[in-house]
Amino acid sequence: MSRRRGHDDGGAHGGSWKIALADLMTVLMVFFLVMWLISVVDPAEREAFVNSIMGEPPMGAEIQDDQLLPPQVELIQLDMKPPASQAEIEEAMKDIDPKDIKIEETPEYTKITLRSDSFFESGRATISDKTRETLEILGETLSGRNQPIIITGFTDNRPINNFQFPSNWELSASRAATVARTFIDMGMNKQLLTIEGKGDNEQVTSNATAYGRSLNRRVTIMVDKRPESAVDLR
Repeated sequence: MSRRRGHDDGGAHGGSWKIALADLMTVLMVFFLVMWLISVVDPAEREAFVNSIMGEPPMGAEIQDDQLLPPQVELIQLDMKPPASQAEIEEAMKDIDPKDIKIEETPEYTKITLRSDSFFESGRATISDKTRETLEILGETLSGRNQPIIITGFTDNRPINNFQFPSNWELSASRAATVARTFIDMGMNKQLLTIEGKGDNEQVTSNATAYGRSLNRRVTIMVDKRPESAVDLR
């Protein structure tokens, strides 16, 4: 009985000729490319072409220091406005009742004192829309300048203990944070801002009277005018 040869006996190698042909075509292509480079392209251009493929600089090219460093994101140097003057700050706060604000200037700082009773609700750190508009104008005036700013909240000595603020420390810090957040919303760099809550420390007058306590409830904004104190944003 004769054995019938199956169709699969030679199928395992049936496609090997295609691979060999592909390899041959690749070798021929490389060969003709090399021959073309030798016969047609100018030697200098040929060397530059080969160097570009190999990732090497052209012969005679001077290597710069920055070419040896990994690529970096290009840094944009922002044009900063000059330090804010007292006149600019006063103009920004011109709609505030003079009894509710005090602006002082020293060689190092411009100090802005806001009476809390006129800017914040009693025992809270929220502000009215009108107060927010005023602080936004001040924030816009101070933004775009490389001036560190310290915002500090103060309270009187009467204790507070509610769900939101366990003590005057939290209340004073939260009020300072409200001012800082408004400034950031107006484009101020948050790296320039520092907030502090000092509670009933550093009183400006006695807490024995209602008027004295109202003066102690305040927020101060210390705008640093010294160029050497500026933060390097690069």
